[in-house]
Amino acid sequence: MARIVPLHPDQHSKLKVKDGAEFNLVEAEHIIPLVVHEFVAAATDMPIVFVKNSDTGQFQAVAMLGVKPGENVYVNDGKWLGMYVPAILSQAPFRLMPNSHNQDQLMLAINEESELASSGEGELLFGDDGEPTEYLKKRQKGVETFFEHNQVTQGFVALLAEMELLVERTLNIDVDGEKINLSGVYFVDEEKLGSLSDEKFMDIKKRGFLPVIYAHLISLNQIRRLGQLKADRARD
Repeated sequence: MARIVPLHPDQHSKLKVKDGAEFNLVEAEHIIPLVVHEFVAAATDMPIVFVKNSDTGQFQAVAMLGVKPGENVYVNDGKWLGMYVPAILSQAPFRLMPNSHNQDQLMLAINEESELASSGEGELLFGDDGEPTEYLKKRQKGVETFFEHNQVTQGFVALLAEMELLVERTLNIDVDGEKINLSGVYFVDEEKLGSLSDEKFMDIKKRGFLPVIYAHLISLNQIRRLGQLKADRARD
């Protein structure tokens, strides 16, 4: 469960937060959003693909953590089994939310139900004077940076869609001899990428997105690993 509320010294003067991540909250999530700044690091550990929101038609970059909805082969008994931890998981228990007085502004909020937040262990968020501690300033900066990275990622994905570089693929994953077909995932089409005009290709390069695209393509080699991890889990 989650109870997201604005962070305020009056309500949270005694609250402490431990660093960490709540992996148990995503053990039933087979995809997790990624930002472009982590593609290279994530590519050696998990497949990076794109999915399409059927309601809005917008694409999103995600890491595949399971071969079907409702499973996550990277989490077992609340422990992370992978080498790379997606950045979105390290933001807990904080997030940004619209300011109730001005919807155009964002404010720092906290999940009061998080196992990382309590009056016992961890770092205080506010001093006796009600001012944010250095720890809270550092965490807020991290959340704001992640938000900025997410904005860049949205622009990157929108550019891929605008250039019609994303194509739908059906994945065939082998799990101990059983073939599992997974649809609704999108890849960057290498042939279309190579046939772009010089102007469009240079636009992608100048924006610094070429390494991101190549990391995505390299990460697809990890799809076989998903099948292996699922098979290993079934044998445990």
